[in-house]
Amino acid sequence: MATSNLTDRIKPNGISIVSYLECLKKGDYQIPTFQREIVWDKRNVKKLWDSIYKFYPLGSILIWKTDIKLHNHRKIGGNVIPTEDTRTQFQYILDGQQRTTSLLTSIYGGEISGKPGFNPTVFIDLTIPFQDNIDDSSYNHRFIFWDEIDDKNGTFHRNMGRKKKYDDGLILKLVDIKNDFQDIFTKLNSIPNNKVILDNLWRVKNVLDNYQIAYIDLKGIAVGEVCQIFERINQAGKPLDIFDIG
Repeated sequence: MATSNLTDRIKPNGISIVSYLECLKKGDYQIPTFQREIVWDKRNVKKLWDSIYKFYPLGSILIWKTDIKLHNHRKIGGNVIPTEDTRTQFQYILDGQQRTTSLLTSIYGGEISGKPGFNPTVFIDLTIPFQDNIDDSSYNHRFIFWDEIDDKNGTFHRNMGRKKKYDDGLILKLVDIKNDFQDIFTKLNSIPNNKVILDNLWRVKNVLDNYQIAYIDLKGIAVGEVCQIFERINQAGKPLDIFDIG
């Protein structure tokens, strides 16, 4: 095989978080059913967003481009992912399922297996000041879930402070910053002593617009090679064979 053909097999690239998730929701990317079950954890999701917030790299998403149609997950984190039978080329996520599901449910909500009734949507507390890039504790209070905000009509005292900040518009869903940034900025700009709040707001806006998720396209890869690649990048998982892929 010529060297040029070998280099064409692996193509690194980047895509914004929002664009990646929009492509996923349109069905441009699929997660094959041979992928292991999601191990979803609140703390890990918060750390994921802390890394993004600090513009740390996350590691590449590995995508296999092929004309082979596989069985795939129709629901990712409870979100229905369409499948078009008219497609002639398919893009399957070989590595990055955990990050993909966490990002999707963080912004668009969904369902987490084994956690009935839990809302995985991520909120940000804009009052938590950014200290420095080596701060490894404030993320736990900056990125929060609804069960850490809901005061159950004033009966859950531990959450009352956060619920008030939520009611005052100082704790927001990430998706609301994505969709309604200008209105949110206008409201928060009128608050006295708002530097920390606006700094955080602009930082999240910048992250959603400009943070690039690294991904690697694999093209011209035969099924047998995909089995080996999957096994090597998922060393803790069971070996994969062509019958799993079919």
